[in-house]
Amino acid sequence: MKFRHLEYFVAAAEELNFTHAADRLNVSQPPFSKQIHDLEGELGVEFFERQRKGVTLTPAGKSFLIDARQILEDCEASIRKAQRISRGEIGELAIGYMSAMTHDFLGKALEVWRLNSPGIIVDCIEMDSVSQERALLEGRISVGILMPSDRPVLELLHVRHLIKYPASLALPKFHPLANEPEIPLSLLKEEPFIGLNRMQPNYGDWLLKACRRAGFKPRIVKEADGAASALAFVAAGFGVALVGRAWEA
Repeated sequence: MKFRHLEYFVAAAEELNFTHAADRLNVSQPPFSKQIHDLEGELGVEFFERQRKGVTLTPAGKSFLIDARQILEDCEASIRKAQRISRGEIGELAIGYMSAMTHDFLGKALEVWRLNSPGIIVDCIEMDSVSQERALLEGRISVGILMPSDRPVLELLHVRHLIKYPASLALPKFHPLANEPEIPLSLLKEEPFIGLNRMQPNYGDWLLKACRRAGFKPRIVKEADGAASALAFVAAGFGVALVGRAWEA
């Protein structure tokens, strides 16, 4: 049984005249009658009693009409739903994010999304950058907001740069360069650095790249869980640190 069989049957059942039903569907009457005949033959059920003045529904036809209408309505509803999902009007969206994003970018983005796509259910899942990359590849999230890196896995994903965060240099209070308004990174090549641990792997990529551009490889003496603990190590005199709003977790 094909979808058009149901459409033809419902039209015939409502019109109780094959010619009128065929006109309603903009098809010629002989092929229309054949489709009804094929449907009855395929199912082994007579839906219509043929009479000279027209047709009437059999008890089986009356019952089938109720179900056929419901099936067609459900199909139409499914089509409309699929079209709305395709247009981005309804559906679900899982977003992976780093906690640093909640203070600025993510909050603003969600506000705009809510106003423009109120039918979308958004689920935000906090995770580090590496976990987001894995979740994107596995289809567990649709969007990831993470720090950039040079890892090959990003070549498998569509990456778009959304925002730049300025970095700041944290120095011990009595460091010789502490009162300088601007400090070239190259002046820090002999300094011990405070890094962030493996929960923030993209920070390490970023720090290494920045220092290499300045002509040296940073000497990491301690690894902190986040910017707050990194600053505590700096204040205690263990080393210097490059931090920015993106890592203030």
